[in-house]
This record gives sequence, structure tokens and C-alpha cells, in this order.
Amino acid sequence: MIQRPILIIGCPRSGTTLLYSILSEIPELWSIGAESREIIEEWHHPRHKHWESGVLDASDLTAESEAGILSAFERQAAPGTFWRRVNAFRAWLRHHHFWREVKRRGRTQEAGAGASSILPQQGLALVRRLVRLRSLLILYPKNQPFRLLEKTPENCLRLPFLLALFPDARIIYLVRDGRANVSSLMEGWQHPHLFHGYRPPVPLSIPGNGQPDKWAFTLIPGWRDLINAPLEEVCAWQWIRCNEAVLAHQEQTQGQVPYLTLRYEELVARPAAVLPQIASFIGVEFDQNLNRYAQHLPQINVVSTPQQEKWRRENPEAIERILPLIRPTMDRLGYESNQ
Repeated sequence: MIQRPILIIGCPRSGTTLLYSILSEIPELWSIGAESREIIEEWHHPRHKHWESGVLDASDLTAESEAGILSAFERQAAPGTFWRRVNAFRAWLRHHHFWREVKRRGRTQEAGAGASSILPQQGLALVRRLVRLRSLLILYPKNQPFRLLEKTPENCLRLPFLLALFPDARIIYLVRDGRANVSSLMEGWQHPHLFHGYRPPVPLSIPGNGQPDKWAFTLIPGWRDLINAPLEEVCAWQWIRCNEAVLAHQEQTQGQVPYLTLRYEELVARPAAVLPQIASFIGVEFDQNLNRYAQHLPQINVVSTPQQEKWRRENPEAIERILPLIRPTMDRLGYESNQ
């Protein structure tokens, strides 16, 4: 039985995977080790709503889907002690020459890139099968409460739905400078094997899309108007729609839902200051659970080497073109867009 879950939300490529990986190692938090899109969309896929978007609200939740989703989380979740061991093994793999070559090839259009990109996904799928087997063998007591940790970028568009599913949830909202976030989204679109996406029922003609029949990342409202748009415009609207949906939910709930809003830039630059805030917000002991990351954060799910303001070197013209588009949301989030 899930009680007091922690939902990490944020636009894709805003650092949510990094934060999820860190918090997943807290023993009292249980997680499934991956995003929950597969669980939720078994019942609520965009095709069920005529491919309008990935948005879900409270009225979409049915008794059947609620029971099915909760049951899936309970079967697939494992405690932080388990994921700490898994993360340690994955960290070892990331430093192995063979694995680095597999990851590199999976991010290209070279021969065998598809197979190379599938290997990490299959490895995680195997771990998740082991978790389900573990649940059967250990026989975790039915109706024994546990705290779920959940992270899926589509959840930015599904907050009313999730609060209907988890009324006592606490939300950690991670934001990132729109210029850097859009540039990172563009990089992700250009590497088709790395990230989940959708294969919509209409053809896409987005220049720079590494897999033309695939819509990468969140399926935002108004996506059909962007099927022929420049890639930077598509990514700009993904960043805008995700963040504006969260900001609107904060305003609508007016303090009724516990929110902690964090900047990705501050998490990376000052983890010793930010991680204690997180520990206090979710009600865990900092020294015991998060202090080991106070000086050095792990490197998670990167396409290329992280660097401060990398967008200025890689996509300056594209970001300059969409800056007027993202500036209002940048202002709302407190970012200075004229620097």
C-alpha cells in the first residue's frame, strides 16, 4: 500500500533522472528503477484519446485503471537498498571500455547502433523482472505501507491525474534554464535510440529529427501544429508546455499540495546546500541518506559531456531564434534571459 509518495517532475532533460537516481538509494523509498510511462499508458495511452496529447486529468482515472496502476507499482517497486546496489553496478559499467563503446555506438547512425542502444534498455528490463521475482519470493506483506519514489517527465502534464491516484503525494519540481534545456532536448531528438517517444498516426517532417517517424519526449498539447516546425521550435514548446502546466497546477492548488521547487543549476553547483533541503522536505535524515553526494554528484543519462552553458557553443543561433518564445516562461521561473 503506497503512502506519502514522492513525485519528481520536470521537463525532459531538466535533470530529473539525476535526482531520481540519487533519491532512489534512500532505504525507506521504494521505486521501480525506471519511468512509469509503460505502467500508466497501459491504461491511458494517448491513442485512447485520439492522439490529442499526453495530458491526463482526474476524470481520466477509473476504478479499474487505479487498481491496475497501483498493483503494478506494488509489484515492481523495490527499496533503496536494492537500487543502491544496482546503481553501484551501473556506475562500474559506465567506466568499462566495452560499455562505453556500446553506449557511444548506440548514440550514432552507425551499423549496429540500434542493437547497441537496446542493450542498456534490456539490462534495465532484466533488473525489473528480477524485482518482480524478488517480490514474489520475499512476499512483502500485503497492505504494508511503503513510500513510492516516482519520476516520469510526462507527469508534468498529468498532475491532477496523479493527485487523484496519490492524494498525499509530495512534489519535487526541478526547473532548468530554458536555453540549456531546449538545447539538450534538441540533442536528444537527434539521437533516436536513446529516449522514449511516440509513433503518432501522422507523418512528421521535423528537420534534424534522428528518427523521422518518432515524436521524442512528451507529447504536448498542440503537437500536430509542430509536425513541420524547426526542431528548436518543437523543443521550445515542449519546455514551455511542461513548465506552464506545472505552474498552472501550483496556482490552482494554492498551497494544498506540498511542492519543493529546485533549480537544476543549483543542484549541480551546490549539492551540499540543496540536498539537505530535499531531505527535510521528504522527511529523511540527510547525513545517513544523502551526505555522500554532497560533494560529488553521479553522472547519469548524459548524451554528451555536461558543461555550463553548453548551448552557447552547440546551438547559439537556434536558441537565439526561440528566445522570444521561451522568455515569458523564463521570467516566470526567475531566469534572466538577457545574459
